[in-house]
Amino acid sequence: MDVMRSISGLRGVVGDKFNALLVLKYVNAFCAVIKDGPVVLARDPRPSGEWFSKIAAGTILSSGRDVIDLNIVPTPTALINIVELEAAGGIIITASHNPQNWNALKFADFNGLFLDENNSSELYKRVDNNNFYWGTWDTVAKYYKDENGVKRHIDKLINSSPFKNNIDRNVVIDTAGGASAVILPDLCRRMGCKLIKVLGKNTDGVFTRELEPVPNNIKELATCVKMNKNSIGLATDTDGDRLALVDEEGNAIGEEKTLQLAVKAVLEKKRGSVVANVSTSSAVRAIAEKYGCNFFSSPVGEANVVKKMKNVDALIGGEGNGGVIFPEIHPSRDAQTAVVLILGYLQKNNISLKKAVEELPRRYMVKRKLDFYRDNLDKIDISEVLPEATISSIDGFKYEREKEWIHIRKSGTEPVVRIITEAESKERAEFLAEKTENIFRSSVCVE
Repeated sequence: MDVMRSISGLRGVVGDKFNALLVLKYVNAFCAVIKDGPVVLARDPRPSGEWFSKIAAGTILSSGRDVIDLNIVPTPTALINIVELEAAGGIIITASHNPQNWNALKFADFNGLFLDENNSSELYKRVDNNNFYWGTWDTVAKYYKDENGVKRHIDKLINSSPFKNNIDRNVVIDTAGGASAVILPDLCRRMGCKLIKVLGKNTDGVFTRELEPVPNNIKELATCVKMNKNSIGLATDTDGDRLALVDEEGNAIGEEKTLQLAVKAVLEKKRGSVVANVSTSSAVRAIAEKYGCNFFSSPVGEANVVKKMKNVDALIGGEGNGGVIFPEIHPSRDAQTAVVLILGYLQKNNISLKKAVEELPRRYMVKRKLDFYRDNLDKIDISEVLPEATISSIDGFKYEREKEWIHIRKSGTEPVVRIITEAESKERAEFLAEKTENIFRSSVCVE
């Protein structure tokens, strides 16, 4: 599949199909569906980002709108700046966790929120119908470079933090050479942390590891933390909206724990509803219920989680991939927000990250990706694996019973099907994943 369109935007492998002409069409259509005003432009460091950014800027100008170019910044930095600069919307050129040969366009409205399903559909319809608008020779629009985007983000984090910012912790950072390299080291210093080392500190387009901050990809960070005793490891993805952690003994604790710790940090100080997508660990629900708070599920995708959070006036929410959403700072996934909340929580309670993780509900999750893609995904019979399970179809199919579940869904960011299982033991979660994958493969005749 060359190009993928979803509520997460437009993405694909850079080449014959995901190219300059495609960027031009979608950017022009975006300018037609948002309200009047300037457009914020931002990108991650991947090599194709620079020329895609120039094409996008020219297209915005030729559509009669001013451009405010933040250059390389994390996605949440761009979203916050849309609001701070009172822009009409924003375009972030980033393929997030996808490999380096991919790129993507993410579209946000004047609230600094990704377009919802209705607005995304309108944008895509305009492209499909070749319904474009171009300015004439006398169209006047201006291009501005703005170098203060990161400062605005850090100031907002520091000023809005529910914790005091004298965080006496040693930290090692791994940005993979992604956009968080321009903000996370400075943020940690502003919080009072001692910065031991930054892995992937250059934003020259050469990524220093596989991009998802999952345990297998952050082994260098884990080794570095282990060598520097009493340190905490902070790992981000390419566009800085996901955070994974390494404890003081060099253990990569898994990105699912990020949201759990952030939820606990917030609910300890203030009660409120919690939202997480249906692929997120049930430990988040258990934490919310422990504090007497309501828990709600949403389909996968940041826009879906934020929509549900707005509907239920949630205090905090997010996704189990390390994406924390704390509306008091900004209603978007933000690795930097997660750092502020979690390090503040550790400092306030005078405990280690290792100890904080030990106090979380015990759940074990297995995540598998199958190289398979179809427009429709049918329900399969897994009663022999998980009998008498309740079935939810708000995003793919989720089979749940007591403290274990199986979720099967098409990815919105890769041409794959994801199978995720969770149970109270690692062996049980592996068993559920293996059996479910075998049933799925036989039912759809995947070769």
